[in-house]
Amino acid sequence: MGKQIKRAMTFLGRLRRNQAGNTLAMVAAAIIPLAGLIGGGVDMSRAYMVRARMQQACDAAALAGRRAMTTASMTDDNKAEAKKFFDFNFPQQTFGAANFTPVIQSKPGETTTVQVSAETTIPTTIMRIFGVQTLSLAVNCDSRFDIGNTDVMLVLDTTGSMADSISNGSGGSVVKLAALQQAVKDFYDTLGPGSDSSGRIRYGFMPYSSTVNVGYQLPTEDLIGGTSGDTWNYQTRRAIYETSSQPVICYRRYGLNNCYATSTDANAATTSSTLSPSSCTSYSNNNGNGNPLNSGSAPSTVVTTTYSYDSFNGSTSSPSGSNNRKCVRKESAVTKTYSRTNSGNSDTKFYSWEYGQYPVDLTGVIAGNSVANPSYNASSPNDVNSTAVASTMKWSGCIEERSTDSNISATTSTASIPSTAFDLQIDTAATDTETRWRPHLPQVEFKRNGRWMNDNIDNTKALKAESDTYRAGSGGWNACPSQARKLTSYANRTAIPTGQSSSYDSYVDGLVAVGGTYHTIGMMWGARFLSPTGIFADENASAPNGFNISRHIVFMTDGTMSAYNNVYGAWGYQSLDQRDGPSGASNSDLTAIHNRRMEMMCNAIKSRGITIWVIGFSNSNVMSTELQNCASSANHWSMNYSAAQLKTTFQNIAKNIGGLRLSN
Repeated sequence: MGKQIKRAMTFLGRLRRNQAGNTLAMVAAAIIPLAGLIGGGVDMSRAYMVRARMQQACDAAALAGRRAMTTASMTDDNKAEAKKFFDFNFPQQTFGAANFTPVIQSKPGETTTVQVSAETTIPTTIMRIFGVQTLSLAVNCDSRFDIGNTDVMLVLDTTGSMADSISNGSGGSVVKLAALQQAVKDFYDTLGPGSDSSGRIRYGFMPYSSTVNVGYQLPTEDLIGGTSGDTWNYQTRRAIYETSSQPVICYRRYGLNNCYATSTDANAATTSSTLSPSSCTSYSNNNGNGNPLNSGSAPSTVVTTTYSYDSFNGSTSSPSGSNNRKCVRKESAVTKTYSRTNSGNSDTKFYSWEYGQYPVDLTGVIAGNSVANPSYNASSPNDVNSTAVASTMKWSGCIEERSTDSNISATTSTASIPSTAFDLQIDTAATDTETRWRPHLPQVEFKRNGRWMNDNIDNTKALKAESDTYRAGSGGWNACPSQARKLTSYANRTAIPTGQSSSYDSYVDGLVAVGGTYHTIGMMWGARFLSPTGIFADENASAPNGFNISRHIVFMTDGTMSAYNNVYGAWGYQSLDQRDGPSGASNSDLTAIHNRRMEMMCNAIKSRGITIWVIGFSNSNVMSTELQNCASSANHWSMNYSAAQLKTTFQNIAKNIGGLRLSN
């Protein structure tokens, strides 16, 4: 019995110590949890893969939806475009996913951001043995423009031709200015308002024609007239007055009606002419009666004229029937003494106008006050065409450029700007007469023949004193475009931002079409308003969030450069002032010179890291080589032949400036 028990204990001990077969038992015991782990891994891997595909579809939809947007929030068409991209990247029932509809919308509280979300389920495989039939999946994404800090100057051609019509792109027509106004609004809707904290956007405006309206945006010390007593020389007229303070002897010589100052004795002014004997009969004529008058608008003179024969063969007698003797005409003048002054004192009397380049006192002009017009006189208020000259004047804000180099030609190198061409220098400070800007004052401008340059005479009327029939004044030849606007942030298109008098929409709607096409002046002032190191450095050098600023000029024109001799614009009146070209330069010469000046300016702008976009807008014109070269690259210029094309171009530029990205 003892031996049997011992053998049994020995067997159990060996069995206890023997590990053969344990694995099978352990596997059998672990098969259920192991199946759960493996099944869960397989199903979760499928779920992650499906979710990744859904996320890709979500991202694609958000980007496509934001790119399609041209308004401040999503439209149904935008949503349809976004869903199309979602469905393409994730067709329904992919990997057995249950049918679902993605939610596509403008993000609440940030409507320019596209928000996409989607939820679905996929069936499990192994996990269903544990009662888990489906796995839930959800994705979401946002898309917005990653603008950083962006400053955009919209340099807009608002010349007279912008009042013409152009195709609207759908069989009708529209006024070009109206098409531009809408395209500029679409530009804002595409790029958006930005945020000072995450990415500031500012918009500035520079309408241009033959000058720009920037004067009221500049510091007064940068303008001639900012200091009391400042004067600038204009092509104008000045009054000549009479007083009794200094003697001037005035003769009325034979055949002439002008008065001449002289110190010669008044009693012996004679001229001779051959007259027939029948006309020479000791004839005398008293032009005036008695003493000279003490009043009147001109020196009053009593002139006694006598005719008599000269001597014949040394004899004073006249042979009968002789026709070969000379008849002498003699004038004796008794003249009131006068002096001629420009003092304009109340005790003086207007005499006549003198035309030339004369200084005009600008005190009070720069402040925007209504001041007396120095080219007006109540005794002779009209110009040579009988147009009434205004008695007062108020500065509109347009400027004459500062001093330049009139030797710049169509072949001058564009590699650099001459040191004396201050009009082409972006950042040079205004410190003296040469570098300060001057008010554009057509109210005092006159041609040498006495024509007022602000007369607004219609071009269908013949002029009295000259053969040319171009229109002056607001018709374009001394046009002053809409006032420019500095870089400003706009919360939306209808709100009035701090420091401005109107909203984005109101400003754009107020643009007018007037004047001739001088691209140079628009481009240079677009750069000046944008520069971080020039006139507005305090406002442009940095942004509140401290990030870098991307700077852009969007330059739109409907025409080619057109410079003229008979224009009073940013460089004065060329035919007389000759600041931007030599004497005798033709219109085509001046146009070539201004194209070269613009090339200099464009090169200087691009060298500062500013991007230039050039937009042509015309019924038929092809963009000039100079404008193409002005753009930052071949991808930065385009021609547009309809309003629809213009709208698309502005939107595409906004998209490129903004830089589309996912925000989560």
